[in-house]
Amino acid sequence: MTPLLQVPPMGWNAWNTYGCNATQSLVESVADSMAANGMRDAGYRYVNVDDCWMTRDANGHLTGNSNYPDLKALGDYLHARGFKFGIYESPGAKTCAGYSGSAGHEVDDANTFASWGVDYLKYDYCESASSIAAQVTDFAKMRGALQATGRPIVLSINPNSGSNTGAGVVRAWGDVSDQARSTEDIGNQWWGQSWPNGIANIVSENATLAWRAKPGTFNDADMLEVGNGGLSTTEEQTHFAMWAMMASPLIASVNPATVNATSLALLKNPRLIAIDQDTLGLQARVIGGSRLVNSSGSLVLAKPLSNGDVALALYNGSDSAQTLGTSLAAVGIPGTGTWTDQYTGAVTQSGATGISTQVPAHGTAVYRVTAPGAPAGWYSALINPTAGAHGYEAEDPARSIVAGRWISNSGAVFSACSFCSGGMKVGWIGGTNKLHLNGIYARNAGTYPVTVQYVNGGGDRYATIWTNGENPQKVSFHGNGNWNSTQTATVPLTLNAGYNAVTFGNEYGGWAPDLDSVSVPATG
Repeated sequence: MTPLLQVPPMGWNAWNTYGCNATQSLVESVADSMAANGMRDAGYRYVNVDDCWMTRDANGHLTGNSNYPDLKALGDYLHARGFKFGIYESPGAKTCAGYSGSAGHEVDDANTFASWGVDYLKYDYCESASSIAAQVTDFAKMRGALQATGRPIVLSINPNSGSNTGAGVVRAWGDVSDQARSTEDIGNQWWGQSWPNGIANIVSENATLAWRAKPGTFNDADMLEVGNGGLSTTEEQTHFAMWAMMASPLIASVNPATVNATSLALLKNPRLIAIDQDTLGLQARVIGGSRLVNSSGSLVLAKPLSNGDVALALYNGSDSAQTLGTSLAAVGIPGTGTWTDQYTGAVTQSGATGISTQVPAHGTAVYRVTAPGAPAGWYSALINPTAGAHGYEAEDPARSIVAGRWISNSGAVFSACSFCSGGMKVGWIGGTNKLHLNGIYARNAGTYPVTVQYVNGGGDRYATIWTNGENPQKVSFHGNGNWNSTQTATVPLTLNAGYNAVTFGNEYGGWAPDLDSVSVPATG
């Protein structure tokens, strides 16, 4: 079956600016403004109603409330102006704002959406799920119901709402959706020490998930805050550029009638949009950089483009300017290339093997590089492992996520470790603080003896280990009384064929050991 989404969707959503105060007439005026200011023609086609629109009639059928008197008419209005119609619901009894959910009404609701001409459903898991498997079942019910209508309706899910923190990063959701929210809700800020997330929080998580993104299953980093006033110009540039590099949906939330000229120009930047909308539909892979520790850190990302070019981004997540660089050799491309700045369109380097530039605090430099004769398979060679043994550093910026935040003890943290294999370790794992390692590869499904290298200079400690968000097991890690040495333990982990997520926590009180690395034996 051909995927509904060949490239990430672009559009607008009412929630971040209007919340429950949006109305049918407001949504119609937004569409008119998007047509007038060029956003529609730049690619923003989905106009999405969010929560608070619904009620049920005496027969249990969904209908609009007083703010949305005729949703069929709204769909017709949008379609007549070259837009697509998006709507919101939840798999539970109630939506996140307390309105009627779709539980027990999936088939009837899907048929109602189809009759209104809906093109896109945001499906938000607002209630606590008993397990990942329970969420899978609920999302699958609606996906099957939508498919049965015969109308192509995109299913965009959010498994992170309610009490399901982190669900978006522990499992690939492409079997039950067309795209899935990878993180918790975005906030109009650079950094969030608690809910909601800031731009930097989301980048640190979503950038590690490239292994599971492709046409038909994109990682949704949440709506764009560009133009909403909480970010500096530099931070807005990073926000938009990194969403494009990560092949995230570009769903604006600003009022298009009042957005400032600088933010509007960024939203319509044709070069960055082209990176997001590239027909290969692949997410940029982290190829270098370091985790944010004590206000330092950076990421280097590479994304293949359909014409043979490569997009390269230098992301500075820290609070001070850094000189960052990368090269074509870093992605296995020999020779030289032409490096074009994707903000301005100016050629920055011609006939160069690489680049080095000062990137401001919270800034990102983005280049499109044309390299004659570049091998078409460089990205596949970068991400497709062999069947042999593989080692994974706990701090690897290409795959590690700490649940919590990067600083102080409010979440698991990265710290220097001179005797550890990669020079760093991850500590303060326990309670709600977890470490997720994504992209753990197995050629064949099976249970394998996985070696965990750790640091524990105290007494014996426990850890809970999950694979793909399920099957938790309690593992004891011996303490040797020496905080300046590593130890190893062998843990049997059941892995699916392909890429897996392995999570470390402690559900039993106290802290898990500090983690250095994980080694998986040959799985072929």
